[in-house]
Amino acid sequence: MNERLLIVEDEETLCQSLKRVLEREGYAVDTVNNAESAHEVFEAGFYDVIITDIILPGMTGIELLKRIKEKLPEEIVIIMTAYASLETAVEALRYGAYDYVVKPVMHEEIKQIVKNALKQAELQAENERLRKEIEVLKGMLQNREER
Repeated sequence: MNERLLIVEDEETLCQSLKRVLEREGYAVDTVNNAESAHEVFEAGFYDVIITDIILPGMTGIELLKRIKEKLPEEIVIIMTAYASLETAVEALRYGAYDYVVKPVMHEEIKQIVKNALKQAELQAENERLRKEIEVLKGMLQNREER
């Protein structure tokens, strides 16, 4: 497993706890404590999943989500919050969050959400690859028929 995860969380204890749990699952995990740093790290590298809190110093997790989705619409972003509301859940999902997790985060729950998100991304990539192969084959058939 070579999947890379980024955790954006200003609560150090939770951040390190999530990092340990996810590293035990075989993921490479980076952490930052604010959205600005996350944005810089995201710009410099590739992550399979980004897990971010909503309430962060400076830029919010929702703003980070918007910026990430503008650059890479297919990026998987999971939103966490201790202050859940229907309004923030709808906003997060409207801007393309994969999931919305309410703190306290249960380790089994986050492991399953990450696993499901990665599986969905893998299926989408395979679907796109197959779609392209079909288009190539259609083109080859059309060329044969035209001869």
